[in-house]
Amino acid sequence: MTVGPTTAEPWLVVFNPVAGNARRHEQWTALERALRSARVAFEVAPTTSPHQGENIALEALRAGRRRLLVAGGDGSAHDVVNGVMSAGAEIARAVVLGLAPLGTGNDWARTLGLSRDPGRVATMVATGRTVAHDVGVLDFAARSKTPRRWFINVAGAGYDAFVLSRLPARIPSRLSYLCGAVAGLRRYRPPRFLIAHAGRTFDERLWVAFVANGRYCGNGMHVAPHARIDDGRLDVVAIDALHPLRVLAKFRKLYDGSIGSDPSVRSFASERLRIDAVPGADVEADGQLIGRTPVEIGVVPGALRVLVPAT
Repeated sequence: MTVGPTTAEPWLVVFNPVAGNARRHEQWTALERALRSARVAFEVAPTTSPHQGENIALEALRAGRRRLLVAGGDGSAHDVVNGVMSAGAEIARAVVLGLAPLGTGNDWARTLGLSRDPGRVATMVATGRTVAHDVGVLDFAARSKTPRRWFINVAGAGYDAFVLSRLPARIPSRLSYLCGAVAGLRRYRPPRFLIAHAGRTFDERLWVAFVANGRYCGNGMHVAPHARIDDGRLDVVAIDALHPLRVLAKFRKLYDGSIGSDPSVRSFASERLRIDAVPGADVEADGQLIGRTPVEIGVVPGALRVLVPAT
């Protein structure tokens, strides 16, 4: 953990103007005002198209910038992290990354203990307390449109990606995701998963396999309560294929953090694993659909320094 005063370099705020709910413009105005009140020097780079944050971040780092603040949700953070990691490990380790949670789900923010209050966000940025943060990496087949992607929070294969593929590009509310998850239960056909890890392979029909760096995903599901952002490992949570009514009965456990104790769930920590599925399954990361199995998943320990609230 490091703490330091602001330096001469202004923060580059990568702002997603369509993130969050109907109050997003009001929230953004409040954040701007709070940053100025805290005497935080900043410049704003708004995104105007999906995934543009990745290019903004990469170009900024190539120009010598090293302080980035994401004003948006999990998808916005995902894009910026991919831009940072694309710049190379040495540059990534010199970056300080912050998040002002203006999204709908804000799952990564939950793990970090971030507030949505603009004043608290501004205080966090001005104080400059950071922690080392691991980053997950996903390698798809060479013929894939995106052979390599990184994730900061949680990736998953199976039902979570199935639900996302059937939702609007911008989820209007946390309730929308939950309703979509319930509505898809009868249509989903769990594939046979083959998960290889630490020299062992298990072959089972699964509802979903989460690979977690953070603790929350799916707009508040507490899927990996023991995951740590700085231990150099990923927490894998695999849920057996069950009748839809039995899955529905377990939704409460997904949100209250007790799913790991359920007999239909197996969990373990891993530094690297491979997930395949028959038939192939969609893969999501940080709430973004990014590819299909097979996929190799690993972790880059201490890849970034991330702002967290002062204790």
